[in-house]
Amino acid sequence: MLYDKLVRPLLFGLDPEFVHRQTVRIGDTLSQSSLACRLLTQIYHTQSEVLDVKVWGLDFKTPLGLAAGFDKQGQLHEVIAALGFGHMEMGSISLQPWPGNPSPTLLRLPQDGGLINRLGLNSEGAQIIHKRLRDRQFQIPTGINLVKTADPEIAGEEAMEDFLEDFRRFYPLADFITLNLSCPNTVEGKTFEDPEVLEPFLKELKKIRAEQAAPQRVTPVLVKLSPDLQDRELDRLLGLAEEHGIDGFVIANTTLRRENLKSPTAELEKFPVGGLSGRPLKEYAQQMTRKVFRRTGGRLPIIACGGIGCDPQKHPAQEVWEYLELGATLVQVYTGLIYRGPSLVRLTNRGLMQILREKGIPRLADFLQTR
Repeated sequence: MLYDKLVRPLLFGLDPEFVHRQTVRIGDTLSQSSLACRLLTQIYHTQSEVLDVKVWGLDFKTPLGLAAGFDKQGQLHEVIAALGFGHMEMGSISLQPWPGNPSPTLLRLPQDGGLINRLGLNSEGAQIIHKRLRDRQFQIPTGINLVKTADPEIAGEEAMEDFLEDFRRFYPLADFITLNLSCPNTVEGKTFEDPEVLEPFLKELKKIRAEQAAPQRVTPVLVKLSPDLQDRELDRLLGLAEEHGIDGFVIANTTLRRENLKSPTAELEKFPVGGLSGRPLKEYAQQMTRKVFRRTGGRLPIIACGGIGCDPQKHPAQEVWEYLELGATLVQVYTGLIYRGPSLVRLTNRGLMQILREKGIPRLADFLQTR
């Protein structure tokens, strides 16, 4: 209530890039203080063994996680764990440093519960971020989201090697790896989602995994899917993913679509290019979650992401439950954290416990096994 009535109006009166930079700066400082993290845990952390989920050999204390894009440079792990998230993704991280796009890069759409970003895959680069993370003890399962360096001059075979070297660097470090395939790989603008580009890439990736595999541990590798894929593209991509040993999917990335938005046209024209997240993304992410679950027969776990916490008319736990019913095993939030604040995690976890009680389901894992 305090966030809705006081904090969010104040923050929404400020430049969104400034707010995000300050949030990361404060979060970085808090993450370095064990006292601050203990205090945050006492205030926000609400979990129960009834929400435990085990997948890919990893233990998740709640299905709710933080999506990639919020902690791009790997600075916030301790504070995110203290808030009660069950997992998180860092990144996207590219091999080479990349500044991203010039300002403005973020546009809030409060009438739609959405956000458009055109950050341009900014990253400090693998060397700096790996050094920052290599001695960290992750408190919750932590994924590293990787992307090809966004420099358009890195294309073709060079682009593939750029992405693969990034993978080699972080594969031993992460609890799981997510491949962000949407960055162009060729001068013509084709992405790694194009089958003719993806197939040789996945073949090489499979070889690297075999070379680096440890007897006690195999790091799961996931593919993050665009919600704008056509059915034919999606089917081919799913087939290649299963053929080459991909372990699951993150659904979905931001969308380029702009249908049925309430925000003024003049406002939207400020950002003709950029990825849309939040409430407008949810229907596309739900559609793709349903498709992927059905087309893979549930063989490959899904992390669903899109719109949770961005609709004031819906309880975020109910939105999470909708994704679980559609076939997701885990879920992630990002834009919802902007609209609801840090108490979103506690609210969602408590709500999921209540849903399980009302439905007479002893444990979330029991529900997931019976779908």
